[in-house]
Amino acid sequence: MARRYLPPFAALRAFEAVARSLSFTRAADELGITQAAVSRQVRLLECELGVRLVERRPRGNELTAPGRSLSAALRDSLDAMAAAVREVSSHPARTVLTVSVAPYFSACWLTPRIMGFVEAHPQIDLRLHHSYEPPDYRRDQIDLGINWGAGEWPGVAAERVLDGSMTPLCSPAFLDRCGGLRRPADLLGRQLFFEFRLSDWAAWFAAAGVSDTGELQATRLDDSNALRRAALDGHGVALFFRSLAQDDLAIGRLVEPFGQAADTGSHYFLNYPAGRELSSGGKAFRRWLRAELRRDAD
Repeated sequence: MARRYLPPFAALRAFEAVARSLSFTRAADELGITQAAVSRQVRLLECELGVRLVERRPRGNELTAPGRSLSAALRDSLDAMAAAVREVSSHPARTVLTVSVAPYFSACWLTPRIMGFVEAHPQIDLRLHHSYEPPDYRRDQIDLGINWGAGEWPGVAAERVLDGSMTPLCSPAFLDRCGGLRRPADLLGRQLFFEFRLSDWAAWFAAAGVSDTGELQATRLDDSNALRRAALDGHGVALFFRSLAQDDLAIGRLVEPFGQAADTGSHYFLNYPAGRELSSGGKAFRRWLRAELRRDAD
């Protein structure tokens, strides 16, 4: 059998890490070496092959056509090698699964349930990254996300998992202090709070049949926990996620003065790279998440 020709494995591994993130810095962090060492290994590989693999640009690196071809082959080969090592190893392998999660969803919905997933999958090392926006899957070392938004992100497959409709909420004390709220228009002139867009309040008034709101006045609190706290402490009326306020409503900490919620076009979506198969850990997390959502719906 003819001897296989392969460049140095360290150079191949360094290039594969750069190709996934398009960042020499992230590749260095992943491999535990310096950025200069990664750059040297990639240059060595380019010299060995006689082709440019990475176009280094001030605004972001790009793979050349040979670089894309080699990257795909290396990714498949390294995945196959890792699978073979796991298969023959006498020690159970732990898989790292990194999930991007919208902060309040994580605190209110995911965290109280997450030990169920951890206990059911001891071989998975689950790591949570908090962000409203989905990750840049081309650059970030994140497997999948549960993020808030319209669900239309380029290169991202999205599955709606929780309704993001919003409704006005206030404390019982605030309701008593203002003498009650009989009609949706009674909110006009009250202290109103919101988190994302003032137009979300406009959408709610329209859904509630209030057409003449004048120039809406409301205070933005750029944090779901702060928004909820303002309502709990009786400072005013917060436009908040109805689906994530059920515990507060059930025990009377918060009151929903009107049975009207507004779909502002944004919801919580499970998301992952389009066209890329989820890892086994990612598939397990998606199955667990769907089971939890079905249990809530029952």
